[in-house]
Amino acid sequence: MDFDFAAYLRRLDPTYIYRVDRLSGGVVNVTVRASKDRLLAVEVADADTDTATAAIAAAASQTSLRASDSTKTILRDENTDTVTELDYRRGCFPEYRSLVLKYAPPYIAGVGESAPMSQGRQEVEAASLALFLSASSLDGSSALSPTPSRGVLRNVAEKTGVMIPQLLHHDPVEHVLILSDLGALPDLSKIFIELGGFTPDVAGAASWRPPPYAPRLGHALEPRETVMYRKIGEKLGTFFARLHSLSSVQSIVGTRRDQAYHGEGEGEGEKLRAEFPSLPEMKSAIHDHVIKPIRSQLDKFPFLLDAAEAANLFAAVEADFLRPTPPEEQRLVLGDCWTGAVLVDMRQGTCENESNVGVGVIDWEFASIDGRGVNGDVSQFLAHLELLRVAAHTHPPGRASGHLSAVNAIIEGFISRYKLAQISGSFVGDDDDDDDDDDENDVDNRVMRSAYLSHGAEMINCAFWKTWVCRDPACPSCTKTTNTTQNPSSPDPPPPQCTVITNLVRRGISFLRCAVAPDPRGGTTMLRQTVTGRGGGGDDDVKLLVPGPDAEKAQTMGLYDLFDET
Repeated sequence: MDFDFAAYLRRLDPTYIYRVDRLSGGVVNVTVRASKDRLLAVEVADADTDTATAAIAAAASQTSLRASDSTKTILRDENTDTVTELDYRRGCFPEYRSLVLKYAPPYIAGVGESAPMSQGRQEVEAASLALFLSASSLDGSSALSPTPSRGVLRNVAEKTGVMIPQLLHHDPVEHVLILSDLGALPDLSKIFIELGGFTPDVAGAASWRPPPYAPRLGHALEPRETVMYRKIGEKLGTFFARLHSLSSVQSIVGTRRDQAYHGEGEGEGEKLRAEFPSLPEMKSAIHDHVIKPIRSQLDKFPFLLDAAEAANLFAAVEADFLRPTPPEEQRLVLGDCWTGAVLVDMRQGTCENESNVGVGVIDWEFASIDGRGVNGDVSQFLAHLELLRVAAHTHPPGRASGHLSAVNAIIEGFISRYKLAQISGSFVGDDDDDDDDDDENDVDNRVMRSAYLSHGAEMINCAFWKTWVCRDPACPSCTKTTNTTQNPSSPDPPPPQCTVITNLVRRGISFLRCAVAPDPRGGTTMLRQTVTGRGGGGDDDVKLLVPGPDAEKAQTMGLYDLFDET
């Protein structure tokens, strides 16, 4: 660990000795959980450095067993069998037993110094989390800079029931954030870990075991479990619909954006807009490391598309990524919206309603008030769920039926609530002027094509960025876990590709084809058919998925349903 979190906390909050544990799953930052482990006597905290260090070392060497009540942690010293109670309601963070600390090095933490990245990303995360500060924290810590937008979106989280980490401390000099701890909860990627989808930074991920309430291979979901997974989707769909609404940006910049479209009130919110931190340099980095590789990735599948089509599809993806986002599309967004950014709590007894479930959204360092909503956050998040759905279908019939039911339930819940919240208008505005209907439809069609392009591109990229589990005994490339890291100088013709990777890429290509088609809406039927294994997506396609026993009845909702006018 490059940053000494324990020493930092000793300086910031000398009331306690903290136990620091590294958290897995993060790629960009170094993230730890710090738990209050020992109460440091006042006379020790005020002592000289050598005395304090000796006392801290002695205290930290003690072994303790912990059992928590509502206010205290019970500690037992195994040397003396003495039982004491640790009162955590002291020091700088009296409301919290544990904290989450994030350090932003000047590079991507999961890659190293070879991948430099602006530490300004932490300014973005701090400003974004400040939008959700609760009313009780608005007086706040002196370490949090007061801004007009603090707390303006707290109702978005409260009304949707989605948990957002509470911003407790921001140190722009040391590049440290301290947040409330939502708990030792798995993210959605870990829920479906049996299907693969490991990120490259996670050491030992292949040996992970899913939490006890996750779907299990060879077992169908109970109706109650299906309801819980749908609830996850519903909460997320409602949350992101509210986040992406025009009123969210209006709350931050203090002006109506639809007035800005027509030149009214121009400049009213520009100062606040300019003050909200951003990372424009990230677009170039994403272009180099995420978008450009798609061209060579497509070339690995000459049996799916020829070189001319590969060039055409890539050109469409690149052009859509590089185009400026016009005001009518701009939304407040998470910016890196994938399954790893969603925490879930499905433990029995944690909710009053058995069918309820806890949902949290984390990692706001790429948030923006000028981002893309349905063709950014939503298309990316649904792409990661679509990847899991394809991976589930590649298992023998019925083997991953529980995973498939869970993924379908999340997608169905998300889309139904997101679409319901947006149904009063288009995805780009709330203009009631009938004279603008044609223009609005043109923008909606542009957003749909853009959403399909980003959705398909994300699937193709993640087919290679992540590591997937192949269970196909006839796979031409492998029979076990497949590491999809490819040699950029692969020979011609390309080597055989893993069955799972091929299916993931094929599914991504099907969305790209729809995006560049004369009538992208006409491809919805084909997109539904490729989910259930009936082929489609090109004359040279074979069946994409292995249909399970209930394939005809399977829910096949997807990104396309957000643009279905029925």
